[in-house]
Amino acid sequence: MTLPPVTRSGLVRVNALLAVLACFAPWSAARDAAVHDPPRGDMRAVVFGDFNGPYGSLTYPAAVARVMAAIVDVWLPNVVLMPGDLVAGQHHTLPDDRFAAMWDAFDAAVAARLRAAGIHYVATMGNHDASNLRGRDGSFAFAREREAAAAYWARPEHWHGLDVVGPATAPFTALVRSGPLLVAVIDASGPVVDDEQRAWLEGALGSAPAREAGVRLVMGHLPLVGIAVGRDRQGEVIWEAASLRDIMLEHAVDGYVSGHQAAYYPGRWEGLELLFSGGIGGRALRAWDAPPRSAVTLVDVWFEPLVVCYTTFDPAGFQPFATAALPQRIDGYGGVVERSARDGSCPAPDR
Repeated sequence: MTLPPVTRSGLVRVNALLAVLACFAPWSAARDAAVHDPPRGDMRAVVFGDFNGPYGSLTYPAAVARVMAAIVDVWLPNVVLMPGDLVAGQHHTLPDDRFAAMWDAFDAAVAARLRAAGIHYVATMGNHDASNLRGRDGSFAFAREREAAAAYWARPEHWHGLDVVGPATAPFTALVRSGPLLVAVIDASGPVVDDEQRAWLEGALGSAPAREAGVRLVMGHLPLVGIAVGRDRQGEVIWEAASLRDIMLEHAVDGYVSGHQAAYYPGRWEGLELLFSGGIGGRALRAWDAPPRSAVTLVDVWFEPLVVCYTTFDPAGFQPFATAALPQRIDGYGGVVERSARDGSCPAPDR
């Protein structure tokens, strides 16, 4: 697919139009759908990713506007976690200026809305954002995407209010805190999480800020285990995932948040909680007959004692996922994942 170049004047017009649309888009959709607001924890996060459009797209599916309305009008989380595929790169025919234009479109549709509402956000890069795949000569196969992502995420407004507590090469690796929540971002935009990055993660999770955090999460795009049809194969999951899991378990990580599978599933793999976040559009879960659904997840956390629970919605009508309808286990590519007890386990409102 070949797209026309975006000229400088054309880009200005596109960004102006996006800004107007951001103001007049159907933000009332959340209220119109009577979005449920579950019992609120001491801290709340929303997990939402994998919502990019076709290659080079400067617009987003209508469901993204509905989710954003729910976030800023109803759910009001402390932080939004975005596990990748936020823009639509990873295509060699895209013109050079398309990448910055896509990030500007993301900013208008998502990030600027969160900033205006005073909501923190943390992202990890997906394969369509900034793939870390390398050619035979060791260079990045999608270097233009990575350069554009680095330039966009270097803007200080993305980190306003967050406590950056460890060395970072944003947006590829970062250790940040939002209140009691600590998030270690890794570059799992491809199947290789190399030794240098694993050493960084061990050091980050062993640091004093990590040990002192109330909740510790690691977030990367590719999952540790493949659970979705078409994504349950080599290249679609992190290589040598068991050793990465062991690092997280050693440092008492409360969960690994991933995207890419385009299928929602709250799981547990040999002691480590896994949140497969789904996204807009979807794939069927492996060895399960139910049709795929889009997903956005609320993570509510109560402290003393620590309780973490998920409430997941389909943005098509904001109906909560039925926990009992999900398979109790999935024999995934790379391991057996049991259904997590966190899904649908929120305490009563008077807790």
